[in-house]
Amino acid sequence: MNVANTANGARYHPSSMFFALVDGFLILMGVLAGTSLRFWSLNWASFNVEYLNFKVIFIVLVVQLAFYCFDLYEFRCLRERKKMVILLLESLGASSIVLAVLYYLFPFLVLGRGIFAISIVFVLCFTVLWRLCFAHFSKAKLFKERVLIIGTGDLAKKIKEEITDNGYDGFEIVGFIDENGEQIGQRIGEGIGERVAEKRA
Repeated sequence: MNVANTANGARYHPSSMFFALVDGFLILMGVLAGTSLRFWSLNWASFNVEYLNFKVIFIVLVVQLAFYCFDLYEFRCLRERKKMVILLLESLGASSIVLAVLYYLFPFLVLGRGIFAISIVFVLCFTVLWRLCFAHFSKAKLFKERVLIIGTGDLAKKIKEEITDNGYDGFEIVGFIDENGEQIGQRIGEGIGERVAEKRA
């Protein structure tokens, strides 16, 4: 299991890349939904914003950077729903401040009056629902990857802690293989089913 460390000590599984891609798509949909709602009564044929694609992508990147800085790509966050929602609100608030400053300094970046404020609501709803669905399905046995750890020493225990404490529920530890046969049948840690299975050949 490959896990990346960040400067603030948070740890990220490679699946975070997929998670970030989905997040980016949902943020994009939120911004487009906010834009559609803002200009609902207008004729879209007459709606012409210069550098529209660039401005929308710029908002997506700023919001995703805020998500990253607030550790919203750490799977452990998915286990604490209240904390997750709070972090989402804080990250969206931070991105709003950053965008407000950048819009003041560079007015040409403004997508439209009131669009981002409306988009925040859609982005929050989309990203919360996505995280709740991901957390639910990652716990389903159908999507779990079963792991059998070779060894019972400190390294094996560290691997077990990485899986259980890191917040990623896509793995299920089925047991350990003892190298010398002295701990067969004993429990390693406190997880259910995490017993030494057999002696390693």
